[in-house]
Amino acid sequence: MSATATTPSGQPAGKPVRRVRHEVRDGLAVAAFSAVASSALAIALTLVVHLAG
Repeated sequence: MSATATTPSGQPAGKPVRRVRHEVRDGLAVAAFSAVASSALAIALTLVVHLAG
């Protein structure tokens, strides 16, 4: 009997497997950051244009 850990697919468990929920969570974090960054840039540009003239 082997004492080596394996994944459900039968491959050796060297590197931790990322689950779908981790990928989804990371994707949502990227989308949220992008939305906040875009909104902040739009507000900053609006303020600059308004103050300039």
